[in-house]
Amino acid sequence: MPVLRMIYERQGVARFISVNYIGKIFERAVRRLQVNLEFSYGYSRRVRISLGPPVAVGISGVNEVIDIHVKDRSISADVIKNSLNEVLPEGLKITECRYLIDGEKSPPEIKKARYRIRQFPDNIGDMPESWDVISKNSDMIEIEVWIEKFKHRDLFDIFGTSCQIERKLIF
Repeated sequence: MPVLRMIYERQGVARFISVNYIGKIFERAVRRLQVNLEFSYGYSRRVRISLGPPVAVGISGVNEVIDIHVKDRSISADVIKNSLNEVLPEGLKITECRYLIDGEKSPPEIKKARYRIRQFPDNIGDMPESWDVISKNSDMIEIEVWIEKFKHRDLFDIFGTSCQIERKLIF
């Protein structure tokens, strides 16, 4: 069965939408296009959707990923991308849409993420050694972290909750 991979941005007011509801938003939007979706088996059938690693509410996402299993490739990926961008809520935008080739993993193997923190307080706490500082100046810090060892709570503990944080997945 084909898998439709969408890379999307979550900016502005959409950063306050929880990751649990993001999947439901995409499911409803794709259903609106009348794409033949693949469902799970069993008593309570659900659309087969694979989301990327979760991101905390309040953090913007630039390179987020969602895979939706479909029955056929009757609608081109470009048509789906353009149509979905018209109906998605403000702040959600699909930047790339394509069908996976045979043998490609769903969801993709994501090991690292890059965080850009702006408007942070002057007295920040100590950062863990596992975080790689890519760049740092007076108004922005860019760090790279391993996803499996990372908790967003640590990010908020060090920088506070009033700063602007943006995540970019690396895969």
